Amino acid sequence: MSLANKITLARATLIAPIVIFLIIGRREIALALFLVASAGDVLDGMLARSRHEVSKLGKVLDPAVDKILYASLVVTLWTMGTIPLLWLLLFVVPQVALSIGAIFLHLLARKVQGSRVLGKAASVLTFLAMSLMLVDASPGLILFYVAVGVTYVAGVDYLIGALRISHRK
Repeated sequence: MSLANKITLARATLIAPIVIFLIIGRREIALALFLVASAGDVLDGMLARSRHEVSKLGKVLDPAVDKILYASLVVTLWTMGTIPLLWLLLFVVPQVALSIGAIFLHLLARKVQGSRVLGKAASVLTFLAMSLMLVDASPGLILFYVAVGVTYVAGVDYLIGALRISHRK
């Protein structure tokens, strides 16, 4: 297993402690662990590319860990009354749809679509929104709404890319 994939798995082990510290009101610790997990996300991608260790496993594992991390935070923030239910659902729907789409693309075309610019933009906006909401900053909620909107645009972009990939021979 590559070093990048090991870092991705290490990021996954931070999800539960982040949620626990958020729930018990230790937001500063939750934020610190979230920032470590996010820095690991950048690091694992850089390492995989620089060491020529980009793998199908990494292309699947990395976004899966990201989705689980963010979904865990959004659900927790919803249970705490920070995020309205509608926006929880609006956030989760494209995450689930993108995951299912990636699985079908892999099963039907034996291909994995890499990250795309709009997806990265949505990720950065979501990261910033989550960081702000972890410290209870109300601008984070507004930024979260923007991030969700960009996620839908990115979803359409991924769909177009998947259709192109699946029709290539």
